[in-house]
Amino acid sequence: MEFGDLLEIRDILQYQHVIGAVACLGERPMRYGELGSALAEWTGNRIGDGELTRTVRRLVDSGLARETFADGHRLLCLTRMGRDRLTTIRALGRALHRDHSDEQGDEAPDDGTTS
Repeated sequence: MEFGDLLEIRDILQYQHVIGAVACLGERPMRYGELGSALAEWTGNRIGDGELTRTVRRLVDSGLARETFADGHRLLCLTRMGRDRLTTIRALGRALHRDHSDEQGDEAPDDGTTS
């Protein structure tokens, strides 16, 4: 792993609600309130309006999401960069799950044979 990879991982993990918002918006574009509800479901905790506003601003300012309007409502949707970030987040999740499974002894049982 190179230092640049670590910086990217740090950037991805810096704000938990941004990770959740990217995951939620990966399902479909959402209105502000819908995203707040989806994040509350994802984290198991209600997210305050101020934190939701900061999260949306971080998404837009970083280029992960953009605002569009449909039927008079503001919608947030992932950009190409946001979809790429979602792919990376999912890969990190799979890697963490694999590592955790290995620690739990979920590997194939040792049958005494050697390769």
